[in-house]
Amino acid sequence: MNIDELQSIPINDAVSNELINTALDLTVDYSEIAFDSLLSDDLIREIPIVKSIVALGRFGISIKQLHFTKKVLCFLKEFHSRSSTNNIVKFKNKLNTDQKFKDKVTERIILIIDRLRTEQRAILLTKLLMGYIHEEYNWETFCYFSECLDSMQLIDIAVLDNLLTKESVEIENIAVSTFDKYMLLASIERLKSYGFVGVKDLSFIGSKGEFNKVAYISSLGKIIYNTIKV
Repeated sequence: MNIDELQSIPINDAVSNELINTALDLTVDYSEIAFDSLLSDDLIREIPIVKSIVALGRFGISIKQLHFTKKVLCFLKEFHSRSSTNNIVKFKNKLNTDQKFKDKVTERIILIIDRLRTEQRAILLTKLLMGYIHEEYNWETFCYFSECLDSMQLIDIAVLDNLLTKESVEIENIAVSTFDKYMLLASIERLKSYGFVGVKDLSFIGSKGEFNKVAYISSLGKIIYNTIKV
């Protein structure tokens, strides 16, 4: 297949086709595949979505495109590794029959995956999409969560996990001991800006006052944590 033939398969269609009926080998850990193997491995090179991404490069594929390919493969593997439900069947049927819906979903997925820095975040994006498919929140909330995803750090998930079972806790007592204490403060501020965590601004004296403030998880924080931890 030459470049012109590859380009006849639009990237939106390639993504939706893979969501509906994947050509991926779900036993492969795509996050562990080296960039070079994406082009040299005959089986991977023949996956339709890989062909479509490579075709976008026309005369050469960049490291960014290779990384994008890995993220897409990780996203799709996570999607198809989950048990099929009535909601997932309805979602696939709508992708197959509603052009406007297909474009909305695939364009959002492509744009977000392109921005995500790691394959792990692409897997978390799948989980966020599953939350939407299972009607845990609406499309606008999915879009908001997906926008937050790339700037979230591992410590943020640990903080949400620690706060989930507590009504509130002083910041210095949040159990994320593997992280620097100032990273903890940064995490609280980041999560607060997303609306996932609230902080009670109690009066304090001295340089450690920031750590004596009381933090708590919001209802929105509970929703995103319970979605991405699965």
